[in-house]
Formats: sequence, C-alpha cells, structure tokens
Amino acid sequence: MPGTLSILKPSVNNLTVRIFVRAAGIYVEEVDVWGTTTSPEYMARYRAHLTPMLEEEGLTQGLGESCAIMAYLCNKHGLDRFYPTDPAERALVDNAMFYLIGTLYPLLTRATYPALGFPQ
Repeated sequence: MPGTLSILKPSVNNLTVRIFVRAAGIYVEEVDVWGTTTSPEYMARYRAHLTPMLEEEGLTQGLGESCAIMAYLCNKHGLDRFYPTDPAERALVDNAMFYLIGTLYPLLTRATYPALGFPQ
C-alpha cells in the first residue's frame, strides 16, 4: 500500500520530496492540504502541522521535514545511490541537505512566500 504525502504544491521544500520520489521510482499518493494543516484532524497526525508530511504503514506517526523523509525512504528502500552507506559519501549528502534546509530554503522563503500568499 502506498504512503500518503501531504503537501502544499507551491512550497519549495515540498517540491524536493516530490521530485525525489519520482526520481527514486517510489509511488506515494500526494494530497494537497492547503488551508488544513492547523485543523484538529491534521494536527492529530502531525503535531508540528507542517508539510511535507509522510504517512505510511510502519510509521507510528506522520513523518515531517523534507530531508528526514528522503533519508527515511532511502534507508527503507535501500537507495544507496541517493543516500550512500559510506560515511564520507553520506556526509556529502547530509551536507547538501543541511544546506538546503539551513541556508537555501530560508532565502527562498523570504523571496517567494509573500508572493505565494504563505503567512509570514
């Protein structure tokens, strides 16, 4: 049974996971949750009420954070070509993911989110 990926379509960090699952050949059902992430139903599944959020069999709760989702899927499916098991090679991938979430994403949000109508 495929997992469900809750997304906001215009979000950059959501896009990274959406591109990744396609590149990896992993099928997930994408559900656009625009305007519902603070609902009691969504928050019961993922208290941080953010996106992307992956739900699938085996996870005890919704899994958030784009890089955590991608690392989880690589580990689950043995996708060493995307997330190597060699510590030095994996460190380079981790470096890129931390750069994405710590440096690039904040710059992109400041530049694009007001125009997309995301709250500031």
